[in-house]
Amino acid sequence: MKSQTKQYAYGAGLLLIGLLSGYLLFGSSGQDMHDHDLVMTDENGEGVWTCSMHPSVREDGPGQCPICGMDLIPATSEPGDDDHSMVMTEAAVQLANIRTTGVTEQLPMHEIRLPGRIKVDERRLTNITAHVSGRIRELYINFTGAPIQTGQAMASIYSPQLVTAQRELLSAVRRSGPQSEIAESARQKLRQWEMTEAQIDAVISSGEVRQNMEIVSPVDGYIITRNIVREDHVGEGSVLFEVANLQQVWGIFEAYEDDLPWLHQGDTVRFSSPSHPGHVFAAEVSYIHPVVDPQTRTVQIRVDIANTDGHLKPGMLVSGRVNSGGREGPRKMIPASAVLWTGPRSVVFVRDPASEVPRFEVREIELGNRAGDLYIVESGLEPGEEVVTEGAFRLDSEFQLSGRFSMMNR
Repeated sequence: MKSQTKQYAYGAGLLLIGLLSGYLLFGSSGQDMHDHDLVMTDENGEGVWTCSMHPSVREDGPGQCPICGMDLIPATSEPGDDDHSMVMTEAAVQLANIRTTGVTEQLPMHEIRLPGRIKVDERRLTNITAHVSGRIRELYINFTGAPIQTGQAMASIYSPQLVTAQRELLSAVRRSGPQSEIAESARQKLRQWEMTEAQIDAVISSGEVRQNMEIVSPVDGYIITRNIVREDHVGEGSVLFEVANLQQVWGIFEAYEDDLPWLHQGDTVRFSSPSHPGHVFAAEVSYIHPVVDPQTRTVQIRVDIANTDGHLKPGMLVSGRVNSGGREGPRKMIPASAVLWTGPRSVVFVRDPASEVPRFEVREIELGNRAGDLYIVESGLEPGEEVVTEGAFRLDSEFQLSGRFSMMNR
């Protein structure tokens, strides 16, 4: 018996708390509630009943909620309101902690953080190939990463084709002289096989055929791939070395899809590397990849970076930042906290400045890109209007309870 009495007392206490909350939110007295609240009717003039837990429920008479089983209550409205607005008391506004912020016009600025890494500039890669078949006799550059300069010997090769071509050159020089057309034709043949003028002149000066001919580098850079060892047999067109010039490198950054509207060629990317703490590098966006990676949903953003001091090395991780925006001039902006989302719809609550009592209107608007904690407003609001930035969900629930236009009810 005592247990039942306690349960009844507990239930009565909860009911009293609920009544007190309703008193504070929607009127200064019970009499005010009866004076101002009107039972909502449908188009046939019959009362509309709803569920306090599920405002979307609309019935034409009393009963139980088909969702939770609670007793239905009459849906109410206030005189002077319409489907898109509601009047509240000052006490209710304070209790619901409703705060508003004005719609402003300003330059939209957005900071984008971009993870990335340093890569070799693909335009500065050179393959050193064998232009004749032969056998590698000596390897002067014998490890990956070695620096190389233009004209430096990389390897020597024995090739029957080169031996025969040298004999033809010496024979033409002896018969017709070094300036004859026949001698020039023989020299041109060796040039096509990438023999340098110095090598050709050395053969003519010595008057002897060189069995092993050196392969020299046509570029400066670093060996990033070595495909041969001593005594390898190579064919015409075989790639012997891959050389990269690192005086300029690429920074490849990853940008998410929703950041793409803010990124443009020419934007400045400031980035740093863990290997150089405290130092900030800067470069301009030179290319935005046209394809989205289906796995990461990101797009590669490329910058060209001068690297004459060699501080940046391929494979190095970097962290970039772009401050972008303001290309189209000032735009209407509102705080992101003011927006209620429901699928493609964006809903805000606007305070009526002309009303003597707090009156709020629900409005569907069209948004543009997000800029930090703000959204660009494309249509639906004007500068100077006050939008609710705190308490919007409380307002929306009351709009739903009274059957008005809301986030979930059109």
